[in-house]
Amino acid sequence: MKFSLFLIFTITFLLSNANAQFNQKVSFDEVKKNISYENDIKPILDKRCVVCHSCYNSPCQLKMSSLEGLLRGATKEVIYKNRLKAGEMTRLFVDATTTEKWREKGFYPVNEKIPNLNASIMSYLLNQKQKFPKIKGNYAPEDDELTCIKDKDELEKYLNDKPYHGMPYGFPALKKEEHNLLMTWLDKGIKKPKIIQTKEPKEIKIFEDFLNNQDVKHKVTARYIYEHLFLAHIKFPDSNDFYELVRSYTKPNTSVKVIATRLPYDKVEEPFYYRFQKIKSTIVHKTHMVYNLDESKLKRYKDLFINTNWEAKPTLVSYDSKIAANPLTAYEQIPATSKYNFLLDNIHYFIMTFIRGPVCKGQIALNVINDHFWVAFKDPKFDVTLHDSNFIHDNLKKLSVPNEYGPNAPILDAFDFFSYDQDTIAYYKNKNELYKKYYKKGIDINSIWKGNNSEEKNNDAILTIYRHFNSASVQKGALGDIPKTMWVIDYPLLERLYYSLVVGFDVFGNTPHKLLVRKYMDRLRIEGESNFLEYLPKDIRKTQFDKWYLGYTAKWLITYTPSQNETLVKYKSKEYKKELMLDILKYTNTPKDKLNFIEKGYKQSPILKQYNTKSQIEQSLKDLTLKKNTALFRDYSSNNFNLSYLRIQMNNKEDYVYSIVINKWHDNVAFLFNESERLNSSKDRINILKGFVGSYPNLFIVVKQDDLSEFFNILINYKKDDNEKLSKYFISRENKNFWEVYDWFQNEFNKEQPIDSGIFDLNRYFKKSILPITN
Repeated sequence: MKFSLFLIFTITFLLSNANAQFNQKVSFDEVKKNISYENDIKPILDKRCVVCHSCYNSPCQLKMSSLEGLLRGATKEVIYKNRLKAGEMTRLFVDATTTEKWREKGFYPVNEKIPNLNASIMSYLLNQKQKFPKIKGNYAPEDDELTCIKDKDELEKYLNDKPYHGMPYGFPALKKEEHNLLMTWLDKGIKKPKIIQTKEPKEIKIFEDFLNNQDVKHKVTARYIYEHLFLAHIKFPDSNDFYELVRSYTKPNTSVKVIATRLPYDKVEEPFYYRFQKIKSTIVHKTHMVYNLDESKLKRYKDLFINTNWEAKPTLVSYDSKIAANPLTAYEQIPATSKYNFLLDNIHYFIMTFIRGPVCKGQIALNVINDHFWVAFKDPKFDVTLHDSNFIHDNLKKLSVPNEYGPNAPILDAFDFFSYDQDTIAYYKNKNELYKKYYKKGIDINSIWKGNNSEEKNNDAILTIYRHFNSASVQKGALGDIPKTMWVIDYPLLERLYYSLVVGFDVFGNTPHKLLVRKYMDRLRIEGESNFLEYLPKDIRKTQFDKWYLGYTAKWLITYTPSQNETLVKYKSKEYKKELMLDILKYTNTPKDKLNFIEKGYKQSPILKQYNTKSQIEQSLKDLTLKKNTALFRDYSSNNFNLSYLRIQMNNKEDYVYSIVINKWHDNVAFLFNESERLNSSKDRINILKGFVGSYPNLFIVVKQDDLSEFFNILINYKKDDNEKLSKYFISRENKNFWEVYDWFQNEFNKEQPIDSGIFDLNRYFKKSILPITN
């Protein structure tokens, strides 16, 4: 009896102690002033929270890039998962417009005090980092099994199980003054600030008048433009704000009320209006795709679409998904040359939309492309698909797109679509015959588009695509050394790329929908590569293609039928691919990349004892790109080390910034899964690019001028024993100066690219907390 009483007393004491400990008030030094969200709080959230909490890949869908996102809160619903049925959409500012409506959709508050506790979930997690600031272990928010804390019990378990997982997650704690400001603001309860109305750019009225013209020709044109700009961050000349083009039931000169549709071509009831809505959220780089609108652009639209003769009388376009999903069908009545020139006018933007958005996360989506390749475009004057009035119409069935099945694609239809290889072969055959009809002796280099500014270097005639494992970026010009592959894109390919990967892609769609898009992208990639191969001698096209697709699986999965058409390109060597690529650069006035292009006979320079000039530094950086000098990056790339930013601090206070990009070699990119089995690290290369590339830095590197000799010695002559030395330069998560380093890179990016910059995403920062980094 005594033992039982003792046991009950002991358990009761321990439980009450545990509860007492957990129920202790979150403590902080209250800030005695009127706190402004805009001036005091938002800068902290932007610099320390938005770096992980923005876009669809925000942990727990907690988007902190706006006050509305913070008040919406979090949810346990996961966007990136396999599903047989399309998920409910949760687009901020679109699918619900009040906090109450978000509660009905399963979102719960993180800023309100938890019942029986004195603080909110957010406050407790911030406080936890102050109590346990040490960074221990690995942190990978997108891959970790995250706990989306909803109540007191879940909070208690989380803090007990993961004491070192306070916020900011996997990074140093906030400074005391920042912490106290946030905690005071949360403690007093969030009050929405008054909305300050700003004067709209004058161009908004001009463009809204144009887009809402009720003439049928204008209505068809407006719908086509909207579907191509719905993702854009639109910049008007005299405004520092960005806008998005939306559909609204409210007329111009009234408040915008966005019509929530799943896809941009979904039907909405008439009457509706095209409106420009100011973007409220903090600009983050991964979704920031700028499109400039001014009066000269409006004139261009009128010249391309309105003042141009259409062969048939304009008619309104159907919203039936079998028609609306395919622009080649839906907008067949608009002259194809006008549409292609519209796309080429801002080709960097359009390529960027399907390279960077709308997917914020996706290795499976991106393993369909190589890590580094160049893209050129067919000149409209030579694109025979534009000039033969019947060709596209006669091949529409062979040019179907997977989004015709919608975001709830049936599994059987998905597999049926996989079997459409015969349509692909038939389309290639028909197009090749058409080229033979128009160009009996073959095509020449002059059929490549020379860009919008052909007399300027680094124009948009050639674009470089980099894949950074589960993100990608596009740059103007031919960056890097000769790539493994190159695409040539014509009009039908460009429209299908854009509609299948952007307009018709639903991130909330079911798994068959995403598999359809992924498999279809195989065809589009091969089509672009095939267009390039048509410039090579006909007897070596298949040989070159086979070098890009090594392995039995690739041969089985891939359909390629080279034409027997001649080429007018004259070759002086047997290095056909390289010679053709260089000829294209020369013809388009695109310079070679001085830092990364390795000329024949190039010899590595010795490492200097002291570096005094930029040219000396860049000589050693160039040497670092040589295949034999990439051992360090091969060693680290297994940890998804794909993109790093390098700052070189000169003694005269000048700074040089470079992006270090790792290009992993793939024997082929023909299969969705088991990507690691098709990698060959012995062929990996790195590119070092001036300025900033990409949105997701994996590592920050800081080197002082006087340390450059040691730094280059470690990198060029790398041995695993050197890992310890790297901690002097590589900024780990636990580095006490991490936020200071991050702030410098972010501020430098903003200065370098004041219009195109946005906040970097740190979700994919190198997961290991402590250097040296070893496998």
